[in-house]
Amino acid sequence: MKMKILSMLIPFLLLLSIHAAFAWEVDATTTADRVIDGDTFDTTTEGRIRLADVDAPERGESGYYTAENLLDEFVSDKTVYLDIDDIYRTGPYGRLICVVYVNHNSTHLMNVNKALLLEGAVAIDNYDNEFNPYTWTLYVQRLLEPQNPSTDQDSWHAKAIVGFLASVGIIATIICIAVMRKK
Repeated sequence: MKMKILSMLIPFLLLLSIHAAFAWEVDATTTADRVIDGDTFDTTTEGRIRLADVDAPERGESGYYTAENLLDEFVSDKTVYLDIDDIYRTGPYGRLICVVYVNHNSTHLMNVNKALLLEGAVAIDNYDNEFNPYTWTLYVQRLLEPQNPSTDQDSWHAKAIVGFLASVGIIATIICIAVMRKK
């Protein structure tokens, strides 16, 4: 009976873990150049970026400067990692729609969209795109750093996938051995 439950549970946990691993990706890496407002900024190589699924107060509205200053603090003159919307790519004004990440430490990136939400500077505005702001986490693990982000992006993703799947396989094997020993 235990083996039957275990044999059904392991694939489910594996699929759940794979989904969590792919909840974010890096489509482009660039430098933030100039903040436009609390949810929009310019970059050196990717053009204008609109933060996905958040809405900051407009100029003249209460909270405008708070949101603008926080975004400026998070991204200005920093390397930004862009998860670009896979469904529409750009919004109605030609801006890339992205979840934006910045370096937090040597092992993690910080989700700028989520950080602005947690600070109360922006509100969720869940548009029809690939993202779900209700599932975002503030920090994501940096899996592997590409040697040359402009040409090595696919390599970064492939190595991360292989490394993750290998880890899950090892954990599943350890669990199976532990369960079998108890018999």
